[in-house]
Amino acid sequence: MATGEEGYIMETSSTETMEYKFDISLVRSINKSITSHMPLPTLLESILEVAKTLIGAESSSLLLTDRQSGDLIFNIVIGDKGEIIKGRRVPRGKGIAGMVAETGKPLLVNNAQDDPRLFKEIDDKSGFLTRNIITVPMIVMDELVGVLNVVNSRGKDRYDSADLEKAQYIAEQAAIAITNRMLYDDLEKRIAELSALYDVANAISLTGHNEDVLQNILSSLSASMNVERASIAIYNREKKKLILEAMCGFEKNGDAKIEVDIDSSISGKVFTSGDPLIVSSADGELPLHLRRYRKNYHTDSFISAPIIYKNETIGVLNLADKKNGGIFDSFDLRVLTTVGTQIAEAYQNALNFKNREEQRRLAQEIEIASRIQRGILPRIPAVFHDHRLAAYIQPAREIGGDFYDFFQIDERKYGILIADISGKGIPAALFMGSVRNIINAEKETDPRPSHLLRNCNRHVYNDSESGMFVTVFYATVDMDARIITYSSAGHNNQLLVRENRREEVILNTRGKPLGVLDDQEFQECTVHYEPGDILLLYTDGVLENLGGSDLDADLGERELSRVVSGFAETDPGELISYLKAVMSRNRIATDMKDDITIVAVSL
Repeated sequence: MATGEEGYIMETSSTETMEYKFDISLVRSINKSITSHMPLPTLLESILEVAKTLIGAESSSLLLTDRQSGDLIFNIVIGDKGEIIKGRRVPRGKGIAGMVAETGKPLLVNNAQDDPRLFKEIDDKSGFLTRNIITVPMIVMDELVGVLNVVNSRGKDRYDSADLEKAQYIAEQAAIAITNRMLYDDLEKRIAELSALYDVANAISLTGHNEDVLQNILSSLSASMNVERASIAIYNREKKKLILEAMCGFEKNGDAKIEVDIDSSISGKVFTSGDPLIVSSADGELPLHLRRYRKNYHTDSFISAPIIYKNETIGVLNLADKKNGGIFDSFDLRVLTTVGTQIAEAYQNALNFKNREEQRRLAQEIEIASRIQRGILPRIPAVFHDHRLAAYIQPAREIGGDFYDFFQIDERKYGILIADISGKGIPAALFMGSVRNIINAEKETDPRPSHLLRNCNRHVYNDSESGMFVTVFYATVDMDARIITYSSAGHNNQLLVRENRREEVILNTRGKPLGVLDDQEFQECTVHYEPGDILLLYTDGVLENLGGSDLDADLGERELSRVVSGFAETDPGELISYLKAVMSRNRIATDMKDDITIVAVSL
């Protein structure tokens, strides 16, 4: 070791074997003052007090190594201007402390202001004047923990080799104590992390798919992390806002959920960026427009982390106001990130379960509605005098919008009707019920085809919502006169198939669907029939099916004519069965299918 004159920098290797020349009582005093059983902040303060007192200095400081960047950070400073210096960084390799960190060799500088390696930014920012300094590395198992500074000798003009030896011994003991304390703290944090994750997992398992799963998770997390306030905000796509789905430590305003604007909130900032946010001082680290959200909090420090499900941010988890007044750190972030994943999965599972339950209930309700709908369809008599009748209906979905009806007008006269509601599914089924009720009421007043359609149209138009309408073909059959009188409200062509199968009469008239125009008249026509003829009524679902994959109704109409003309039987039930067999061979996408309804009468 060299002995330096004024302004000379004394250097010694940390690997040299030092023969410490201070007495055993001093060693015991140092060892007693530096113990890893102390909490880390207390331990660091104790180290600096020992260094400052035993070496005789105006100030002492510990700079710990930032493991990510390698920079040195003034973790704790004892002496004048300490609060100003605390937290500032010294890049590795820069300044005396940075050089000691880079080389692993201690430095003693007795004329610091004249040395170009002094990092004067610290003096300039704090107003502190460094006259002389001892800086020694704190190394354990070849890993740099940090550096120890003792600054400005007290009671003498310069530091000497004895002061350097003391500083090195203190640094060696401090490095061991700090490393042990950090390992202990890391273990404690890991235990706390596992405990928090266990509590959250337990809350999830106990809650299952309950709607309160987020609230139960948040309550467990708040208790485990020892915070007063916490919240979970989930993004609502329809409102394009975050909705506070769970809160702890906040006053609730009834059952209404709080909406959080994304553009002007802390949660919105985290949600948009997808990056967590740890703040130790809200006033110093947040933009002005976000600080107003912090005015009712007890502490400045808080943490927000995105909730991510399958690489998509679906919400934000927030913690604030540690009960011990402390600040949030990387440990809290690690816990929150892991918990955020659990929250995302638990929320999605609960949402999926809720959706499945809703789908199950809806399916059950639709099945009930389907049974009711099938039950209210009229039972067409198999025989009315010498006429034979049959009907078939197959909704494209569980419930449909097609229907048919049969009613007796007098002893030798009856009416038969087929209708097709626009649309499919539940809306069509509900509208169908309304139209059927109107027809049933009006047929008692005036069953003549053109009159019935005109009178029904007025009511259907008034009841129609969202532009729904219904096509109808209605005919009356006079058995004595052998006359069919009919009118169509925008329905597709119907057929009268002659007994010899060589002639088909297309039945249709002018008229728009019911519900399109408020006041309209309907054309009425008549046709004679002979015994053995077949009256075939059907909806356009039949034509689309027979029209192939392109759902070509014109092609379907030609195919229907071919099928009917080639069928020799006169039994209407047999004819419908034959048509069903033909249609079953045509594969059409489920979402493109239309309701299929057929009514056949052997006259």
